[in-house]
Parts: sequence; structure tokens; C-alpha cells
Amino acid sequence: MIFVWALGSVTGVFNPDVLPPVPDVAREMVALWSTPAFKGALWATLRDGFLGAVAGAVVAIPLGLLIGIFPAFELSTRKILDFGRAFPVVALLPLFVLIIGANSQMKVLAIAIACFFPILVQTVYGARRLDPTILDTVRIFRIPFGLRFFRVILPSALPYIATGLRIATTVSILVAVGTEVILPIDGLGYQINLSRIANRVPEAFAYVIYAGLLGVLLTLGWELLEKRLLPWHLER
Repeated sequence: MIFVWALGSVTGVFNPDVLPPVPDVAREMVALWSTPAFKGALWATLRDGFLGAVAGAVVAIPLGLLIGIFPAFELSTRKILDFGRAFPVVALLPLFVLIIGANSQMKVLAIAIACFFPILVQTVYGARRLDPTILDTVRIFRIPFGLRFFRVILPSALPYIATGLRIATTVSILVAVGTEVILPIDGLGYQINLSRIANRVPEAFAYVIYAGLLGVLLTLGWELLEKRLLPWHLER
């Protein structure tokens, strides 16, 4: 893709005012790296993305375990889960702005809601995906619920919870940057919008690439952490 981009820029196929040459974007990326504006924007996106993901996980994991362990809860919440997974959190931004205002707290709330559902769904799957043989053994020996939860259910659900957290990590950056582009809230997305308004196209592309790299690096970090902490997990 980068080769096609560079070739199109050199041959004049791409309008430089719309898609700037690769060397120009690379120079902007190097120049931005040491600027206070970039460092502040990167920190704001990381901070709010982390806080939102943690807030979503704190609610989603216990609730997901509850729904997964007790079938009655799963039946009563199935429609709500299906609706929540399909509902775009961006549609709630105008309502959040009216209630909270266009600030970091509003962005964290939007990220938390967006991260909540993938973590919840994966946790429910994990709590329900127990080997029938293990379940029969637990019932036969009448193992107490507390011991059963910490020794059987939770270890079985942890790989799925980790997958949900990995998905939420990517979602948190996407929602953070998207919210910052739409609303005047500090972060990488806000800097993208400022560069676009000022017609600094290479700078805008540099911020876009940095935002993408941030998401990729965080996802890779989660995968490495997952392999180290969950060595028994053979999902891939």
C-alpha cells in the first residue's frame, strides 16, 4: 500500500493536496516526535483510552461472569446484549455533550461504553465454555461454589476475557481518536482536525499514521502479555 501511495505521488496520479507524498509525511512524523503538541496529544489519547477501557472492564467482567454462570441472567439479557453490540456509541455523543459537556470525562464515558460490550460478550462466552466432563466431575464431587469459581470457571474464562480486553484496547483508541476529531477535546484526533483546518495535509496524515501505530503497538503488547500470563491458552 505504501508502495502504491509513493508511486502515485511520484507519477502525479494522486493530488498532493489530498494525498501528500510519502517523504513529506515521513518528515512531518520526524518533526512532530519532539514537539510538546504531539506529546500532549499522545498522552491525552492514551490516558483517556486507558481510563475508558478500565472503566468498561470493571463493570463488564463481573457482569459477564454472572450472566455466563447463571442461565437465567443470560436469557433475560440476551436482547439487550444484541442491541448494545450493534449500537454505535458515536450516536450518543450529542447526548453526552448536552449532559456532561465536550471534555475528557465525556470521552472516557464514550470509550467505556464502547469497550464494555466486547469485554462483556467474551466474558460470557468464557464462563459458558466449560468442558462437560469437568462440569460433571464438579457436580459428582459436590465441590463448593467458591472453589469451583476460582479453580474451574475463572481459569477457563480468562483466555476469553483476555481476548475481550485485547479487542477493547483497539476499540478504545478508535473511539478516543474519533471523538477527538468530532469534538474539540485534546488528543491525536483533535490535532488531526486542527491540521486539516489549517490545510497542513502532511501533518494531518502524520497524526493519522501515529494513531494507527498506537493501536497496533497496544494490540501487540496485549498479545505478548496474554502469551506470558496465559500459557495454557491455545486459541491461536
